[in-house]
Amino acid sequence: MSTSEIFDDLEIAKQIADGDEEAFARLFYHYGAIINPIILKIVKSAAITEDVIAEVFLKLWLGRSRLPEISNLSGYIYRAATNIAFNELRKEKNGDHAIQQLYLQPAAETTSQEDIVSVKHLRDTINKAVDALPKQRRRIYQLSREEGLSRSEIAEYLNISENTVKDQLRIALRFIQESVQKDFGIYIALILLERI
Repeated sequence: MSTSEIFDDLEIAKQIADGDEEAFARLFYHYGAIINPIILKIVKSAAITEDVIAEVFLKLWLGRSRLPEISNLSGYIYRAATNIAFNELRKEKNGDHAIQQLYLQPAAETTSQEDIVSVKHLRDTINKAVDALPKQRRRIYQLSREEGLSRSEIAEYLNISENTVKDQLRIALRFIQESVQKDFGIYIALILLERI
């Protein structure tokens, strides 16, 4: 979508409520780019920023049937993102210094039983895929996504090249995306797991 095109929140909300994954992808790329610098300013970590954005959009997708009821979608997304970002800061203050992925923690704002089951199912799917990775690839993925280490830190820690870390993360991500895609659809898999 070019910047000159008008982004119609009401229309896209209706499309997403009907299960349109392409509309959801447009929403993600439009608002994800807008809230990214705002969240980064709050949490001061690119990895945590990505996790916050993924959590915001997972909750939007899980609650998509209620999207047409939201009168100010941009404000809603901004408020959800900043709330989650401040929750991350509180975790840091309480001594939790590991970057925790969405699939490792319960969704705090999820209200319906159906949404809770969906989040648990997503976490289980990702965990099974991670467990199926070869030992070193799994360790590299966990150091990156669960412990928040950079590629250079992982390379130094495991005494391997940074290119090896990059390649192994890319392969791990592709495998996990394929696992998630089977149950949640291609756009959801790409959006929630695209960044390593």
